[in-house]
Amino acid sequence: MDLPLLSALFLFFALTMYVMLDGFDLGVGALLLAQRDERVRDRMVDAIAPTWDGNETWLIMAALTLLAGFPRAYGILIPAFYLPVIPMLLALGLRGVSFEFRHNSKTARRRWDAVFAGGSLVAALAQGLVVGGLIQGIDTDLDSFGGSPLDTFSPFCLLTGVTVVAGYATLGVGWLGLKGDDLTRAFARRHQRWLPLVFLGLSIITGLIAASIQPNLTASWRHHRIALSLCLLAFTGCALGIVWLAGRDDADDRIGFGLALAMVLSAVVALGLSFFPYVIPFRVTLWQAASPASTHEFLLIGALVVTPVILAYTTFAYRVFRGRTPAEGWY
Repeated sequence: MDLPLLSALFLFFALTMYVMLDGFDLGVGALLLAQRDERVRDRMVDAIAPTWDGNETWLIMAALTLLAGFPRAYGILIPAFYLPVIPMLLALGLRGVSFEFRHNSKTARRRWDAVFAGGSLVAALAQGLVVGGLIQGIDTDLDSFGGSPLDTFSPFCLLTGVTVVAGYATLGVGWLGLKGDDLTRAFARRHQRWLPLVFLGLSIITGLIAASIQPNLTASWRHHRIALSLCLLAFTGCALGIVWLAGRDDADDRIGFGLALAMVLSAVVALGLSFFPYVIPFRVTLWQAASPASTHEFLLIGALVVTPVILAYTTFAYRVFRGRTPAEGWY
């Protein structure tokens, strides 16, 4: 049994769950910057209030899997991404603080909304910088990072950061359309008419630039051309479908949000296929970075125990708070 491969699949699963679940609440948070009406901002925050804080569990699980299962890669990746990762963690913490303060504030809610939105935007940008850094390549010196921490602030990485923000915002407006009242749904519908197209356009531009700066990426694309072509078709079709549905008053908001999830999922799968079998893209394979077999056995047993618990809690939370957000909020 290929234990490093199973651990890598679990790592990919955890990251995918994080992007899908935390992505829409980061998107909603960033979209607060585009809404001046405090009442609508309250409804936007209420829409993510019951579920937003549990989604980051998947990020922790992914980090622990990387540390335990692939310590060589962890020792290279963390120094390479110190600068985006530290602001991301601070921003995620700041979101939690601002969420509680805005809920109990009567006079400074607008300022706490700005803090919550800024934290969401910084976290999303930082994650995009990491993706860009992985694509453009990481300099290694044996088992250590050989480049500069500033490598992740190249124009290409900044472009991937903006692309990730657009993707999360696309998820965010889909969630607001699904959960919001009339005013919130109207806000979501307006943004659904253009945000998916921006995400689509930025992704295509990012892909074309990535192919020019990373030759190994094009070789990987040729190897997975059928699967990646299907991902591209799904990605494009979902974007166009969201825009089309946004113009129909009788459209089912569940379909719009489902298409946004499918759009982001196809992008994540395409990225994973492009990197496979490398845990440090085009430098170190997952088998070269793997820890001893006993560590993977312990890791996977833990994953089998913990993952169903987290999935059950997530399912329970979304079921309890199903339906549209009440006018007075959940709390």
